[in-house]
Amino acid sequence: MKQLVLAFGAAGLLAACTPLGLYYKQGVSVQTAQDAETVCNVKAARDVPVRNVTHVIPGKQIAPRKQCNSNGLCHMTPGVIIPPEFVTRDANAELRRKAADLCMRQKGYEYLRLPACDPAIAKATPEGQTTRLPRLAPNSCVVRSTGGRWQIVTP
Repeated sequence: MKQLVLAFGAAGLLAACTPLGLYYKQGVSVQTAQDAETVCNVKAARDVPVRNVTHVIPGKQIAPRKQCNSNGLCHMTPGVIIPPEFVTRDANAELRRKAADLCMRQKGYEYLRLPACDPAIAKATPEGQTTRLPRLAPNSCVVRSTGGRWQIVTP
């Protein structure tokens, strides 16, 4: 149990240090941006459906072999058959992502990654949550808090 708590704690700290990727359009509410992204993802899913492709990685056959010790006693090691492996992937996944991105850009959004704020800035920032996308500056960064909330800060 203790290891599980430590693993979740480490994952939370790691998430706090990672950049935030989002579609950005100055002055728009975060909810409006998320709604536009959902609409574009649904449109892309409709326009570029899943196309699963299965690749076969051939199996192997290892022949039986004779093994002998220093006294001349021998025994046969049986052969082994390693079955083929079937790997299925969606051949349209990347095209669907590009279609969703195009839709968002046509709506005036740009995808960007905001770096995590330095710990000193994060500590000095009162807890809050960004609800409207602010004007960004070269030093803008993001402070993450519990529950998946985040706040864009320009120190």
